[in-house]
Amino acid sequence: MDFEQSATNLGRAHEAARGNLTLGRQQYLEPLTRRRIRLFSRGIWLCVVIALTSVMAGATGQAAAGQVNSGQSGAAQPAATEEDAYVRLFTLANTEFTLFHELAHVLIWELNLPVFGREEDAADNIALMGMMLLDQELPEAQQGQVVEKLQAVADGWELEWRLVEEDQLELAYWDLHSLEIQRYYNIACLVYGADTANREQIVTDTGLPLDRAEWCAEEYALAKNAMDWLLLRMSSKPELAFKNESGKVTVIYEKNLRLHGEKIDKWLHESRVAERLARLLTERFSLPRDITISFEGCPFPNASWDVDKAKVQFCYALIERFMYLANELENERRQADSSAQHSAKGWKAMPGSAASWLGDSKKTDAPQ
Repeated sequence: MDFEQSATNLGRAHEAARGNLTLGRQQYLEPLTRRRIRLFSRGIWLCVVIALTSVMAGATGQAAAGQVNSGQSGAAQPAATEEDAYVRLFTLANTEFTLFHELAHVLIWELNLPVFGREEDAADNIALMGMMLLDQELPEAQQGQVVEKLQAVADGWELEWRLVEEDQLELAYWDLHSLEIQRYYNIACLVYGADTANREQIVTDTGLPLDRAEWCAEEYALAKNAMDWLLLRMSSKPELAFKNESGKVTVIYEKNLRLHGEKIDKWLHESRVAERLARLLTERFSLPRDITISFEGCPFPNASWDVDKAKVQFCYALIERFMYLANELENERRQADSSAQHSAKGWKAMPGSAASWLGDSKKTDAPQ
């Protein structure tokens, strides 16, 4: 039996098993969702406090405006702008990574991609490599942010891990996903491995053990080789795209009634992060059917790929969760600055400080 025939048989077996696999994924996701709900409950209250504090601070600032000169008023403004900029960057970076992760599931299932190992780990790697690839395709003025964005994603996973430990939640060793701290180190390793000559500081800042760090270049090379194979072997045929014979990915937004709904809507529409990824999949791959990316007002922080409905569901509550994490990291930075102390891991100690990631160079290695 030749390779092509084996691949065809494998694809048929994969298709036949979809029903059972989908049920299995739902059974695994239910405990994970309960775990996220417990973590999210504390996030809701902090978001409420932050919102009320902002309102009170705004009122106080307006009352004091007549009592201070313009120079004093101008001095307070940059700090707030800088904080807002970081929360926006962190939130959109994590939204992009998570959406890319779910679209990686789309590619795996719709194109019957071979996966050795856990599908969730493969989806993480596709998301990371995809973000590096997209950075190269942005206008030149917008390039070079990918390392800072991946730093934000890693910081988010590391903080989630600390919250799990703080709340003494059950460690889901059995889960389809790697533990939060493992995902943190996996991202650190691949970002470092992409440019070891200029990103040595990442090893120190993250506490990445040398026994792992010395293999990061090889890990990145394997991930890049897999991405190159995906783009070479599975890319869309131009004639199919021209004739509209392949599936399209579209984005829809349900009404956002969350606490920070207006701000989230503004960020999503300004960045067009979902539209960019939808266009990428539509133009790069011959999908067998249309796919929908749906931002919805579901009550819990989650994102998932529904095989039966051909839909990626992205909950607004998850984006609010990212905002909560960003504000927590900002609070840690302010406390560290005020006490002139820094926590053990540089990525979480100084959120938004891309210098420790970029080193002496802003070079970004991406799949060609």
